[in-house]
Amino acid sequence: MHLMTWKMAKDVLFRKAWKRALYLLLAACFCPWSVPAKAEENTQRFFMILATPQEPFKYPAPDGVRGIDADVVSHVMKALGIAFKIQLIRSDSRILENAKLGKADMLLLFSKKPEREVFLHFPERSYIDLSWHFFIRAEDEGKLNYQTFADLVDLNIGATRNLAYTPEFWDAGLSLQLVSNNDLQIKKLMAGRIDIVALNTINTLYEAQRHGYAEEISFLPKPLKKKPYYNVFPKASVHPDREKVLAAYDRIIGEMIADGKMTAIFRRYLGDSYPIGMN
Repeated sequence: MHLMTWKMAKDVLFRKAWKRALYLLLAACFCPWSVPAKAEENTQRFFMILATPQEPFKYPAPDGVRGIDADVVSHVMKALGIAFKIQLIRSDSRILENAKLGKADMLLLFSKKPEREVFLHFPERSYIDLSWHFFIRAEDEGKLNYQTFADLVDLNIGATRNLAYTPEFWDAGLSLQLVSNNDLQIKKLMAGRIDIVALNTINTLYEAQRHGYAEEISFLPKPLKKKPYYNVFPKASVHPDREKVLAAYDRIIGEMIADGKMTAIFRRYLGDSYPIGMN
């Protein structure tokens, strides 16, 4: 029997190690189960939603972005099973530029303008009108009415310089108590220094809810002005779920309005004075 030399033993060990290494390399290249299970998930792109920060519609919070619009789109995207992310950007012009470049899949709360319709898809459903209503003290409910400006001629009316109410409002010959700071108007109303004042409806209700005077004020049903706002979809978006969202968005918004989910979201931020201005 021949004894194996040390050199021969090393050669055998080397060949075995080389064959094992080659086998593992081939397995990694050709066996599909060798790819980590989460690799496909890591390539998933969020449905990117851009918005300007504005309470109570969308604003940063410790647990993410909160607000009326954030809650609405969260419900829509979860209903469709689509991963999404809301990014807040302070500049409307920057948001619109990102939309043109295909860097966004949805924008929150924009009004319809012909120049925007060139690069944005507007859905049929708007769930919110940004409106201005005449606010009064709660004790004056049923005493004051507004259908035309003639109903207001005997009242002391709060107004803020340089605000674009409507041209008709400024030209109606009303008794206007003018101030330069719009934040003073509610204080003057509650103190009895004015009888009525036109204010942004949702913002006023939100501040009243936050600061505890919601029960002390009310508003007349007819708005001074209102305009629908939409969550819109950039035409340059190439997200794979874009068409799926477009096909289902109006239906889901309609269902939320019909079954009370939309009202519940608004009341979460505005109290029981809502709904108003809902399409």
